[in-house]
Amino acid sequence: MMLDGYSLEIALTGANSAAQSWYGWDQGVVAGLLISPDFLNVFPQTKVSSVQGITASCFSYALILIILKLGNLVGCLLAACYGDRLGRKNTLRFGAMISALGAVLQFSAYSFPQLIVGRVINGVGNGLFNLVAPKVSSRVTSSTCGVFQAESCRSDRRGKLSVIVVLHNVVFYCAATWITLGCSFLQGGYQWRLPLALQLVPCSALVALLPLVPDSPRWLLMQNRSQEGLEAIRRYLGKGLTIDDPIVQSEYHSITGAILIERESKISFTHVLARRDRSSHLKRLLLGCGGQFMQQFGGINALNYYFTIILMKNVGMNEMMARILTGCNATSYMISSGLCFWLIERCGRRVLMLSGLSLQCLAYVMVAISIALLDQAPFQWGIVAVSFLFFYYAAFGCTWGMVPWVYQAEINSLAMRTVGAASATATNWLAGFICTQFTPTGIENIGYRFYIIFAVFNLAFIFVVYFLYPETAYRTLEDLDVYFDRDSHHPTIIPIRDKVAKQSKRPLEAMEAEALRVATTKAIDVKLATEHVEDIERVV
Repeated sequence: MMLDGYSLEIALTGANSAAQSWYGWDQGVVAGLLISPDFLNVFPQTKVSSVQGITASCFSYALILIILKLGNLVGCLLAACYGDRLGRKNTLRFGAMISALGAVLQFSAYSFPQLIVGRVINGVGNGLFNLVAPKVSSRVTSSTCGVFQAESCRSDRRGKLSVIVVLHNVVFYCAATWITLGCSFLQGGYQWRLPLALQLVPCSALVALLPLVPDSPRWLLMQNRSQEGLEAIRRYLGKGLTIDDPIVQSEYHSITGAILIERESKISFTHVLARRDRSSHLKRLLLGCGGQFMQQFGGINALNYYFTIILMKNVGMNEMMARILTGCNATSYMISSGLCFWLIERCGRRVLMLSGLSLQCLAYVMVAISIALLDQAPFQWGIVAVSFLFFYYAAFGCTWGMVPWVYQAEINSLAMRTVGAASATATNWLAGFICTQFTPTGIENIGYRFYIIFAVFNLAFIFVVYFLYPETAYRTLEDLDVYFDRDSHHPTIIPIRDKVAKQSKRPLEAMEAEALRVATTKAIDVKLATEHVEDIERVV
């Protein structure tokens, strides 16, 4: 069945959404699993706070392990080369197989080592998802959108579709929270084995949808598979288009023109690290990684995995009330994340990031104050603490829950897109591992001061985003190559009056550069065709 236009768009978004769902489901399951009586009975080691941190965070740590094995730049460069060799679809298939194996090991575990091995393998597969698919984490990968989604969507719909993909992370986090609550009324291993087994549902959906979509047009053209790439462009751009349609040809020439520029200026990764390239690859890679670092150290995973534990230990609630409020919070988190679908193109990436950091900082300050004063009036200050925990999730959901995954896929050049996505994903998992590992100890030992740490991080990140992060909304992926070109004279630190870096509308310089690129590529094609005809005439 040959899908095209909106039907193909739906299939692509569905496949990437299924890949993204996996991590959200894991977060929702673990939050309830760590207080499940049968789970604690089978694995009494998790009652110790330091071990509890390892159990939750080893899912993140699994990706760090695979990336460390892959070598340079925390392993992401070789991971990126592997992904480019396989293609976006085959990498997803490979990740699905590994993740399914990890899920089976987890829900069938009767020993602590088997559980940990299952989570590590699960994390490896999920990490492969997030090299090519969006995450939110948590990302997500991405998300947020990943390389596959970003390279295949039209630029005017890329942001919204990426939000839909990343939103599935939150939707499945919410669903897992309520299902885990429901399973808590069951007897024996069903309390936690059933939620873990249901991880196989999104995996099956992913495998079923992948045959319906072609691989990324940009990846196909980069592999010199011109006819397949042109056909993929035709199918992704709209229903009923032909290969000769001006829209298809313009997109084809724009992409091939960018590829030619990349190849002409291609240099080694050593030169990229030394900043000897003309496309500012290192700067762009660091911006993608920085967004993921700020997302995690903004405090989201400190809450996601341990929300029920925070409510029980810091706020003083019983287990059932903690579970119910976790489900309610997950629902409001899902609704607020859905708002990003309408906000991400209207407001742009910068506005959402800046406003999100401000609101998250306020939320953590109020949570710290309310927990510090909890002994004076437990009921009243408990309500304040829970309210601002909900407030934090609402602010994060429609801003930082989505934007970093979209941004990392947009910001890198074609030659570095997979490397950049792998690096950013590695940064997300490494930062998430740090946060999830030490959160239980922080909650037990320093109380309200633990939340002040994240308030300070959010405040500091406001200045980072304002002066370092240019807008990417309504730019094609090739427009961003123009912005970061060495000859464009855009400085690293964004001046306060720099409209090109801050405006959400497409800049004039980007439109002029695209027209020149298309004209140049067409001229090359005409020249090659003329030379071909002349060669034939000489032979005749």
